[in-house]
Amino acid sequence: MRVMILTADYAPGSWSGIGVAVERQARALASLGIETHVLVANRAIDMPGASGTGPHVHQLSRQRCPVDPRQFDVVHLHSLALSELAEELRRRFDLPLVYTAHSLLRLELQESADAGLWCAVQERILTISDGVVFLSRAERLAAVAGAPELATRSYVIPNGVPAPPDSLPPPEEEGPIVFAGRFARSKGVELLGQLIPRVLARWPGRFVLAGGHGDTAGTRIVQNIAAQFPGACRVPGWLNRNDLDALFAASAVVLVPSRYEPFGLVALEAMRAGAPVLAAGVGGLTEVVAPESGGRLVYSRDPEVWCRALLEIVSTPAVREALRRRGPQYVKAHFDSTRMAERLVAEVYSACAAGRA
Repeated sequence: MRVMILTADYAPGSWSGIGVAVERQARALASLGIETHVLVANRAIDMPGASGTGPHVHQLSRQRCPVDPRQFDVVHLHSLALSELAEELRRRFDLPLVYTAHSLLRLELQESADAGLWCAVQERILTISDGVVFLSRAERLAAVAGAPELATRSYVIPNGVPAPPDSLPPPEEEGPIVFAGRFARSKGVELLGQLIPRVLARWPGRFVLAGGHGDTAGTRIVQNIAAQFPGACRVPGWLNRNDLDALFAASAVVLVPSRYEPFGLVALEAMRAGAPVLAAGVGGLTEVVAPESGGRLVYSRDPEVWCRALLEIVSTPAVREALRRRGPQYVKAHFDSTRMAERLVAEVYSACAAGRA
């Protein structure tokens, strides 16, 4: 089987969780013997070719398609910015189209000025795709509630991650509390801004807020908190993969206070690195941060409730150690990237290819 993956973002140097997830998916597919070609937009650096069992990576240009579409069995779209290309490939070459909905934009972009445009694009792709992959049961249920016809051609396959290292470095004696992601309302930055002063009034620790690319209001909240607590709150910007993994491994707790979360990649990455996680009980997070995992859920938007839950973890070594111990093994058992790729081939690609034959 030959698979063409379309994405606007790709590692190294990814600026979104989509780029990280796609790179891991492509590598896992290639390791299974699937000839995998990744077509990437908006890249100004040299693209790596295939090495060993790795995928072939190509930079898109307006002049020509870098591969011959007639040689492929399926097109897998990850980024709506490439939706027109995906639709053209499906129409002109009769290629089955698979779309991974990394979020439902009508839920994520409720207050964005561009919401109407991008929601219309997504609705079009959801309508024409031969198969739609959702990252959690919660996302699929929400999508099918609005478009019942999706029920017969949609699937739930979570993002996968590589197996955790065999041994993890010991946590720092007084590690920071960490937030990583976009400084946006959907990621719970408003709650974070209310929570940090409460915690610092009762606990002499420190916070690291790693991320960016958010909305204006969210960015302003982070800037104000950093200015208010310059010695206790550091904002390093986006971190590369190795630095982020090291930060997670050294952390006391990783916070995921999202208002809307289709999956919960940050929570998964943190648990993989052995970090205790405190996450909002919404959407895909309720499936990623399960009872046997390395994290806990908070079913409230009250900052005082979050403060008490957070202080219980950071002030109780036995609780922290139990979460650290469970996290990596839970991730390995339930979210292995190779296993997710096997499901993608068997459940989605094969069915869609057979349906268009």
